[in-house]
Amino acid sequence: MFASRHTSRRLGLLGQLRSLFIQTQSTPNENALKFVPSEFKFLPSPNTPTLEITGIKDALNKSELAFKLLSVNDKSIKSILFGYNFITVIKGEKHSWSLLKPEIFSILTEHLTSGQAVINQKYVSILGEQSAENEDVDGYEDEDEVVALINELLITRIQPAIQEDGGDIKFVRFDENTGTVFLRLIGACKSCSSSEITLKNGIEEMLKFYIDEVKSVEQVADDEEPIMEDFQRVKEEYPPSL
Repeated sequence: MFASRHTSRRLGLLGQLRSLFIQTQSTPNENALKFVPSEFKFLPSPNTPTLEITGIKDALNKSELAFKLLSVNDKSIKSILFGYNFITVIKGEKHSWSLLKPEIFSILTEHLTSGQAVINQKYVSILGEQSAENEDVDGYEDEDEVVALINELLITRIQPAIQEDGGDIKFVRFDENTGTVFLRLIGACKSCSSSEITLKNGIEEMLKFYIDEVKSVEQVADDEEPIMEDFQRVKEEYPPSL
C-alpha cells in the first residue's frame, strides 16, 4: 500500500511538471527577463498591484520564492517583480543569463509544483486591501479630481503596456503648482536605458493629452520616495499661511 501511495505521488508530481511550461520573454532591459508559467497566477487577482522585492530582508517578510531566487549564485539577482501571471527577474550587469536561467527554471519549477505559497500569508491581506482600491478606479473619493484622473489613466491605459515589458509604474504625487506628476518605475523599467524615453515620449504625452493640468512627468528614485512622501505630509499638516 505504501509503495502504491508513493508511486501515485510521484506520478502526480510528474503530471504537474509536464503541465507546467515556463516561457521566457525578453524585455527592453537586457538585465531583466520575464518568466511566464502556463496557467499559473502569482497574485490573488488581476487587480492586485504588482509586488516588487528588492533584497533578501524584504523577501523574508513577503515571499519564500523571492528569497530563493535572490539567493542564487552569490546574490547575482538584484530584484524580483511579481505580476498577476508573470515574474520579472532583474540581474546584475556582470552576470550572465546563460548561467542564471537554469537555476531560475529549477527554482520556479520546484516551488510552483510543490504547492507552496508564492506570497507569504501575512502579506496576502495587505495585497488584498490594495487590490480592492484598484478595482474601483472611479472611487477616489478622498483624492483631488486631477489625481483621480491620473490614477485612472495609469491603471487602465499605461500599466498594462508597461507590465507587458516586465515592469510597472507607481504614482507618487502630483505637484499642482508646477503641473508635475512624479512616478516611480519598477521591475524591468527601473534600470532600463530607454526608461526616460518611455517616461517622456509615452507616459508624459498621454497624461498631458488627456489632463490639461499635467505639464510634465518626472521619475522618482527609490531613495527619494520616502523623502517626498514626508514632505507632502508636512505640507498637508502645516499648510503655508496666507
